[in-house]
Amino acid sequence: MKNRLIKRSHLSEKQCHEIIQLFTEDLTATQIANITLVSRVTINNYLKLIRTQIARFCEEKNPHYHRHQQAHESTVLKQAKTSISDEAVDALHPYYGFYKAGGNVYADRLNDIDKHSIHELQRMKLLHDTTAEHQSHLNAYTHYHAIADFNNWRLFRIDTAVNLKNPAPADEVTAFWSNTKNRLLKFRGLNKSTLPLHVKESEFRFNFRNENINEVLMGIINKRPLHFSKAS
Repeated sequence: MKNRLIKRSHLSEKQCHEIIQLFTEDLTATQIANITLVSRVTINNYLKLIRTQIARFCEEKNPHYHRHQQAHESTVLKQAKTSISDEAVDALHPYYGFYKAGGNVYADRLNDIDKHSIHELQRMKLLHDTTAEHQSHLNAYTHYHAIADFNNWRLFRIDTAVNLKNPAPADEVTAFWSNTKNRLLKFRGLNKSTLPLHVKESEFRFNFRNENINEVLMGIINKRPLHFSKAS
């Protein structure tokens, strides 16, 4: 029988639906493999396709991404296409900027920032320093409420002074960081090359936490079946 969710799959559409359902329940690849009796290698391949679809969906919803989509391709989706060593990922610095907009929290991969720049950004925001020297280097980051360091599992608050007056966005970003950190720490030995996809998955789960995740995900996959992720 034709599998509408993914072309040329040796799994049936029913099996794919089961994998997707178990994925939305936030089970690990090992748990899903044990339940479905499908090999873990196959499960991992399917989960990567699902996460790539989620990452694309989140990127397309991200206001910050839309401002820059003509200038460069999404780092998250670009990395999903290739095999990148842990050393290469470490060299890129696993920093993510978090911000709240339109009721959602978004996470952007930041490849060109370091701890020194983060501290400068914190000082600039706290002191309302808008000199040209700081603006030229840090202006692209001023809309973030916080920046996360996934190497050391640390969150750097940015809009400290603003947050005292309007704590709602800060509270949401803190809740998102807590959820994301707890989710990723359960994947012991998480391959850092898959970190961007896991962060986007966490973003998706957080923003749709009050909805039926399975229904939302199936809506995405029905519009763009999983085999499109293979060609991405």
